Amino acid sequence: MTDMVAGEPNDVRLKYAAGQWIVQVMENGKITRHLFNVQAVAECYAEFQRIRLGLAGKPPIREDECHRREMPDFIINDVLDLTECSDRGIVTTLVDKRGVRLRLHLTVVTSALLCERIASALERRYGE
Repeated sequence: MTDMVAGEPNDVRLKYAAGQWIVQVMENGKITRHLFNVQAVAECYAEFQRIRLGLAGKPPIREDECHRREMPDFIINDVLDLTECSDRGIVTTLVDKRGVRLRLHLTVVTSALLCERIASALERRYGE
């Protein structure tokens, strides 16, 4: 379903109605609605549309709200083959030596940055 609304900024909205998840994408005055039966799939689609349109993820994180604190090392023993979608992107589960699980939420930007930092650290540690 497509509608036109002139002069409105690009936006992505997600809502639940009549037993379905609706992702409404407004791009250059054109509104498109996409229907999903599964919430996680709708959330993932909405997040990728936000990224594509250059919009902030939902909810936005302000730097002054982030409380940095020293955390103990989390030594990864396994990466589970369970990938899900969240309101922020993709979720993967890491497991330490004691079986403690850590769910890691990644967007396209943060996953690229994480891969870049890991590659740089491995190069420094092991050379080429």
